[in-house]
Amino acid sequence: MKKIGRFTITGLLGKGGMGRVYKIAYPVTRKIAALKLLEPSPLLADLTPRKELEDMFTKEAVTMAAIRHPHVVDILDFGRTGNRLYYVMDYFCNNLGTLMGESFEEDDTRVVPIEKAVPYTTQILKGLVCLHFSGIIHRDIKPANMLITDLDTIKICDFGLSRRQGEWRKWHGSTRVGSPYYAAPEQEADSEKVNITADLYSAGIILYKMLTGRLPQKSGSPVSQMNPDLDVSWDRFFTKALDPDPAGRFQGADTMCRYLEDLARAWKEKKEKICSMHAGLEQKSGDVPQKARQAGADPAASGDEKDEKTGSGHWASDIRKPVPVRAVPEKIPLKQARAFFDLDRFMQPRRYGVNDFLLSSNGLVHDRQTALVWQQSGTWFPVTWFQAEIYVDQLNSMQFGGYAAWRLPTIHELLTLAAPLAKGRDHCMSPVFDAEQKWLWGADKSTFVSAWYINLEMGFVGRNDFTSFYHVKAVCSAF
Repeated sequence: MKKIGRFTITGLLGKGGMGRVYKIAYPVTRKIAALKLLEPSPLLADLTPRKELEDMFTKEAVTMAAIRHPHVVDILDFGRTGNRLYYVMDYFCNNLGTLMGESFEEDDTRVVPIEKAVPYTTQILKGLVCLHFSGIIHRDIKPANMLITDLDTIKICDFGLSRRQGEWRKWHGSTRVGSPYYAAPEQEADSEKVNITADLYSAGIILYKMLTGRLPQKSGSPVSQMNPDLDVSWDRFFTKALDPDPAGRFQGADTMCRYLEDLARAWKEKKEKICSMHAGLEQKSGDVPQKARQAGADPAASGDEKDEKTGSGHWASDIRKPVPVRAVPEKIPLKQARAFFDLDRFMQPRRYGVNDFLLSSNGLVHDRQTALVWQQSGTWFPVTWFQAEIYVDQLNSMQFGGYAAWRLPTIHELLTLAAPLAKGRDHCMSPVFDAEQKWLWGADKSTFVSAWYINLEMGFVGRNDFTSFYHVKAVCSAF
């Protein structure tokens, strides 16, 4: 195994002009962390003296270590191995770029639900309040630099381009500071003549793209025309947030955050009003919404006794024939994944299935469409892929819910739980499953060291190495 100093390298997380970021394991404890190694690109190494690069790298680590905030990543260690500097920070297996599905090939990304996009953005802004209070301008606020923790919160990382207000650094004329489309116009023109509003502009671009799946520079449309759940009050927000003139933008992250929180409250009230009207119409017509029936209806109370499970753990013989789903795990390479799982370019299902859920009182969800039995919840905390297998074994040893054939579900089985993003009245439907378990391990492998997972909340499939942390929702067959 390759090592950097005393740390064992378990994978490459990313690379940039200044260096590479590795996933590493501590000796003895095997704690997983991320290590950034100073390894400049040949171009940067030719343009900048080594001593200056080391000073910049050290300043980055010192800057990050001085900040203590729940939405800024923590620095754990700093050192030198041979002639290369490194620092160690907290590791999280997801980032906002991963969630959105950003890639070098596509400008468009997945749309993120309002209920998720707004909290993520307010957390970014709260982290920026702390940075700006400390006199730091980040200058590279983009989705890939927003880590998503196991508790589904944001941590800002990568301070390689940050500087303190009033500080000046001479860059070679061909060096660009910031990321295309996310950097403010004045930063594109002269990266040294920016203030804190450049970071706020970038945060606004992130939010616009989460809500629409498009860059505002490419769409050229108000957000209310791109997302039917948003109105013109959101257009006013983005007009100010993305003003080309720094003086026309929000002048502080706290002010921008409060404005966004007001919009979120108004959206919540609007949604509650829609749902209240929807419920009233259904009650008047005597109709029961399908999701509510699926989520908790007692078949005996509805007179539908044929839906009850028999004492032997099988379904009564007079229900409709279930549709079989692949249950045997397979190894699917990345290049074959979209075709094998029948996914679109965003790694989301091309077609969604129809479920017929019945929630039992013992924490199980029965899908009469597939004859699969699911845990309503699952692991309380994210676990590694190997820990997932141990968890499933424990369920079987205790015969959880009366079953002893629990297993890690295949991606095809997990995809039967996926649904399109909610729009309009869909927001009123009660969820069947515990919303705590969003990122779920699948049984299918991709390589000898990685497996496939699904983000159930947004219905996309991805892969990561076995030491990553995701939840488990075990499954078994009713027959």
